[in-house]
Order: sequence, then structure tokens, then C-alpha cells
Amino acid sequence: MREMVKRPGGHRARRIVGCILLAVLMAESLLGTLSIDAHYVADAALAGRSTLFRTMIYLIRSFSVEPGIGACVTLGGFALLYFLPWLRATGLERGLAACFGVLFTFMQMIGWSYDTYGSWDALFGSRFILLRAAIIFAGRVLLSSCLVLYAFRLADRLTAASGGGAFRFSWKRYLLAAGLVVLCWLPYYILFFPGLGNPDTSMQIAWYLHYPTEWLQYSAVRGPEVYATNHHPYFTTLLYGAFAKIGQLLDGNIFYGVALYCLCQMLVMALVLTGVWFYLRRLGLPGRSCKVGLVFTALFPLCPLYAITMLKDTLFGLVCLTFSILLFEVARTRGERLKQNWFCGLLILNGLLVALTKNQGVYFVAAAAVFCLIFCRRRLRAAVSLVLPVVLFQFVWLQVLLPAWNVAPGGRQEVLGLLFQQTARYVVMYPEDVTEEEADAIRAVIDYDHLAELYVPTLSDDVKFTYNQDATEEELSAYFQAWARMLRRHPDAYLQALLHNVYGSFYLGHQTALSYTDFDNREVADYPELVVEKTPLLERVQPIAQILLAAVQRVPGVGLLFCVGFYPWVVLFLFLDVLRRKQYVQILAQLPAILSVAVLLVSPVSGSYRYAMPMIFMLPLLIGLRLLPDPPPQAPAGGEGETAAPRRPEGSRGAPEPTPGASGTDCPDEF
Repeated sequence: MREMVKRPGGHRARRIVGCILLAVLMAESLLGTLSIDAHYVADAALAGRSTLFRTMIYLIRSFSVEPGIGACVTLGGFALLYFLPWLRATGLERGLAACFGVLFTFMQMIGWSYDTYGSWDALFGSRFILLRAAIIFAGRVLLSSCLVLYAFRLADRLTAASGGGAFRFSWKRYLLAAGLVVLCWLPYYILFFPGLGNPDTSMQIAWYLHYPTEWLQYSAVRGPEVYATNHHPYFTTLLYGAFAKIGQLLDGNIFYGVALYCLCQMLVMALVLTGVWFYLRRLGLPGRSCKVGLVFTALFPLCPLYAITMLKDTLFGLVCLTFSILLFEVARTRGERLKQNWFCGLLILNGLLVALTKNQGVYFVAAAAVFCLIFCRRRLRAAVSLVLPVVLFQFVWLQVLLPAWNVAPGGRQEVLGLLFQQTARYVVMYPEDVTEEEADAIRAVIDYDHLAELYVPTLSDDVKFTYNQDATEEELSAYFQAWARMLRRHPDAYLQALLHNVYGSFYLGHQTALSYTDFDNREVADYPELVVEKTPLLERVQPIAQILLAAVQRVPGVGLLFCVGFYPWVVLFLFLDVLRRKQYVQILAQLPAILSVAVLLVSPVSGSYRYAMPMIFMLPLLIGLRLLPDPPPQAPAGGEGETAAPRRPEGSRGAPEPTPGASGTDCPDEF
């Protein structure tokens, strides 16, 4: 601050003027609109005027509509900019903040355009539209970047202010805390008894019990002996089917089997989510922070709603969370934890569960294996612990067991869905620019003649399920060649198809159904014994629940927690923060969450909550790791993997501080 006082007055004046101008730019970017309605882009009074003149008039109008609000926003922007030097941000921090600002602003603006007009026309059109969008983009990038820099410093302050005392784990306290979480979740279980589920789950139960469904046609392997496919992970089919079978044995219906499964899953989920906070407490997170986290876990409605949902994504999210914890232990101890056989066995089992519960899970494990083999000391044990699950899944599960059980593989349409969406968008946008040869090539693979009616920009199912399962390699090759030629002619159609299909997963204004409110039986409606009937209580509760879940997304601030598009940006911020602080040890723990964000780029549904579930489950852990008071201590070389005692300042006297998790005569903080 003294340096600021000593600066020459002229330099200070220039800085103030610069801050004012940039603050006005910020205000214009927030007050301006991207609307392409005629009132904004085709004002008759400005006909014949230059683009620059029209843009200046537009900016003046935007600011003058509500001058009081404009002045307040400008003042706030000025304060952000004026005090920015006090943050003493490094060049790396400014660069990372700018990266975040550019990505975030682009997805919010493009998301608004697609959400409003179904295209990017609000950003890319006439010269006036382009110039207006560029000004708004620049102002919002500046604002976002400044806020990220302040968020970096806030995170540093929270970390510096925190300091957990010694901690001794207590099974009694852990089970009591988990029990209180279950108690808070129990009303949801009672209201939505026997539990919730989506059509995929009911279909999987039908497969296990050998009831034919129409989805069996979406595989290249078909026949009278095939009752199931790996389109939905067959491991979860076995799990759900086993509980459904228990229900049939109990009451001749799957009703109580579903109830038993949802109860068990709720208990397991409560134990895992509670365990996260005890684990963080052991690493040094203050007890107060852990208590706040536990309260959030107990009261955040989506936790119990998905805890009682019979859904593969819930299970996948849970095993990804435990996998993330194990990966962090590997990184925290620089691989020393891998010396313990029980830990390696646990890592193998968890990695196998990640691969078995979601078809893309094997790539999560493979990525973790590559990362560990590069950076961990004990590469042989890392290879056994993380490569072995991949080998078992790919060569034993997929190539031996599933064929032996007459389980058909999933169809190719799941991998090619994005390409089919791009083809459909091209046909909709440029129907006259498809040659006869290209049309024939497309027609051999998907239903070319009905693409215009089938194309839904935010859902690829309708197009991809027209895939010809009997298409030959030659026909697929011809399709890929046609796809490439069309890409060269109109790349904008392909890019728009991608953006329209994924924007909902990154746009804060996108609203989607947050949770299921009953057990969806549409896929098994023809089999009464497989239908989970609604209870009279659920009949009354369901409409209210649907209204509340829709309304909570509109609550300012709180609504972000119920917005799918909010969570990828938190993951990105935490990743950039790790790069900023060079705390690379946490990247391994973040890897499943980062890959979950990548999955959203190719997901078949725009903004679906269940596709974001792994990262949502992992965020409390990742935020807690960020708030640890010091870099996670390493285990002593050759030790048993226990946390090393914190280093005391030089010259300090007295007995050494107790190791987290160590017992002693001191009275440690027990949470």
C-alpha cells in the first residue's frame, strides 16, 4: 500500500481513468442484451448508419434504461479493478484466471443463444451482432477473470485461517454421524417408498428375469437366446435383478426388492459421504468445517433423493468418490501406501467397480494407471493395482464372461452418436447440399429420409437408435468418408451440433429435471409383475415434489447448487487452483472429476443431472482437500503409510505435536 501512495499523481490518475473505462465496459456487458429481435438489430431510425454508430447508440441505450443500476454496477466494477493490484497476482495467476474467464463467458453466451434461439445467431450474424457480442464478451471475460483472482485469494485466506488440531478416529462418533445423516434422509425414503428409478433400471430388471424388451434390437448380436445386452452395464443388471428376485420371492412382485435395495444404498451412501468428512478431518481440516460439511450432506435434498434412486449413475458416482480418495492416498504418500497389500487389494476392487458400473469407467481407471505409472515411485505395484482391473474388465468380463452368459455387447450407436447428430444437423441446415452419393452412404447406416423429423438438438437418442446394426464395415467406411466431405463444406453445422448438444451441461441458465420422483415403469408396462406401483402417499407427494424441484432452481444463489452447469466450473476452478499453487499431488484425486467433465462433451443428453453425478459426489472431497491448512504431509520413507507429524517452527520447545490419527494421552479434537 505504501508503494501505491508513493506513485506519481499522473500515474495514479491514469490508473483511475483506466479503471473507470474498464468498469463501464463491465457494466455495458452486464446491462446489454444479445437479443436479435428487430427492436435491437433493425431499428428503422438507424437505417443506413454505420455499424460502429449503431453499436454506440445501442451501448448508450443499454446504459440509460436504468441509470441507477448502471451506476451501481459501474461502481462495483471500479472497486474490483481499483483494488486488484493489492492481490499481487502473479503472471501465472492472471493467465489462469483469463483462461477461466474466456471459457466461462463463451459457454454462458453461447448457452443463452442456443437456449433462446436454438442457434448461435445471437453471437454470429451481421457485423453489428458480431461487434456487440465482442464488446459484451470482452466485458464479461474481464469481470470473470477479476472474480477468479479474488476467489484465489479468498481460498488462500480460508486455508491460512484453518487449522485442525490432532484427531483420533472413533468408530462410535463415525457411526453416530452417519446415523444422523440417515435420520435426516429417512423422510425422503418414507415419502417416496419403495424408491425411485428410471426406465433403464426397470429394463435391466426385465433383462435379468429374461423378459424381452425392444432395446434388445440395439445390438449387433441378437437372437432367441439373448435376453440382455451390455448397453447398460451388466454388472448393475445383475445387482438390480438379484434384489428384484428377492422381492419376487417375498411377495411375488419386485416391490419389496426395490425397497430393500434403496434402503441398502441409502445406508452405504450415508457411510461413504460421512466417511469423507472424517477422512478430511484426519488430514487436518478443522472440525468446524467438517461439521458444516456434514450438515450440508444431511440437508442437501439431492443427496437423499439419489440415495434412494435405483440408478447406475448413483452407484458409479459413489465408487468414483471412493476411487478418488484412494488415488489421493497414493499421491499423498508418493506411492508409499502401495506397499500395503490390503490397500492394493482395495484399489484393485475399487478400480474394477468403477469399470463395471459405467461403460466409460474403464477409461477412468486406465487414465489413473497412466498417471500413477508416470509419477509414482512404486510403479510395479501401481501397475498391478490399476492396470489389473482394466485387464480383467476388458479381457475376462467383456470377452469371456458376457459371451458365456449370452449377453450381447452394446451397439456402436453409443460411440457414434455425436457423429450422427452432426449429420442430422447438416441435413436440417443444408438439405440441398447433400449429394446423392452421400445420401446413399448415410442411408445405409442411419435413417437419412427422416433425419429432419428425428433430430432433437439436445438429445441424440432419436437419431442414433435408427442405426443399422447390420451395417457392414464397407458401409461404415463410406459413411465416414461422406461425413468428412460434408465437414469440409460446412464445418459450422458440425460445430453447432456439438455445442447445441452439450451447452446445457455448462450453462448456468439451463434448467432440467433434477431428480426422479417415482419408479419409471414405461419399459415394462406390459409385465404387471415388474411394475412398481405408486403408494397412495407418493400419489399425493409427487406433484408437490416436482413443483419444489423446479422452483428451487430459480432461487438466487442457492439455485446454483441445483444447476448442472455450475459444477463443471467448480471442477475447472479447483484444477486451475492446483496448477497455480503447484500442488500437483491433488491432480490425481481430481482426475475422475475432470474426466466426468470430459464425458459431458459427448453425453447423449444436454444438461442431464445424472451424467454430472460423479463430479457432484466428489466436489465436497476436492473442496475439503483444497482447504487443508498445509500441503498434505508425506508418509515417512519406509514407514507404514501413516501421516507424518507436522514440522514445528525452528526454536520451538516442548513435545512433538501428535500425528493425525495417532493415539496418545493428549485430548485430541474428536470432530
